[in-house]
Amino acid sequence: MVTDYDYPSLDPERKVLEEIDPEFVGAHCITEEEVITAAKDADGILNQYAPITERVIKSLDRCKVISRYGVGVDNINVEAATERGIIVANVPDYCVDEVSTHAMALILACARKVPYLSTTVKNGNWDFTVGKPLFRSQGRVLGLFGLGRIAKAVVRKAKGFDFQIIAYDLYISEANEKVELVSFSQLLSNSDFISIHVPLTQETKHSFGEEEFKAMKKDAYLINTARGAIVDELALYRAL
Repeated sequence: MVTDYDYPSLDPERKVLEEIDPEFVGAHCITEEEVITAAKDADGILNQYAPITERVIKSLDRCKVISRYGVGVDNINVEAATERGIIVANVPDYCVDEVSTHAMALILACARKVPYLSTTVKNGNWDFTVGKPLFRSQGRVLGLFGLGRIAKAVVRKAKGFDFQIIAYDLYISEANEKVELVSFSQLLSNSDFISIHVPLTQETKHSFGEEEFKAMKKDAYLINTARGAIVDELALYRAL
């Protein structure tokens, strides 16, 4: 069964499952209670955003696998699922191009001050000097927090704009000719732009807090196309 989805239909899933012809049910669950009711007899679950909590997992008597539409599995209690022998799967290459392109769009919008200049023009001010200082991308330092599939796609795209690219990753220690691996403190202090590309875990939650914002350049930009909780929003508010 599918706990929730915002796609036009589930026809592609039904097509894939034709060979085994299972009972296939789609739902639009939002709450824990709705998931428990909808998934109680499920042998397998496809999940988008609905919460798969420990309580939900304990109610699943037949479930063997939970697979999520996407890379992150932070809405699924993986530990509880593992204890019950339920496999948790994801889609590692989900929207790699789309997210990396969106990250680049935000980076370039910040670099060229597009939102600010758009607003000034709409307000009747056509004086381009209000955007000063405005720097070219060549030689500007783009720091990547995480160097997985999406971040590597950002590297390929950012190289076309001549950014100098550095990266910090908890699990990668080998650099390549396109990216210089640095410490987290170096990433914070040297980057003109920092783009976040890590999953939300206990290790990464609130990775950007008060001390991290103090360590960043005063005119640096932070771009987050990952999970919101990687950034401590209260600390961000105070930093701004």
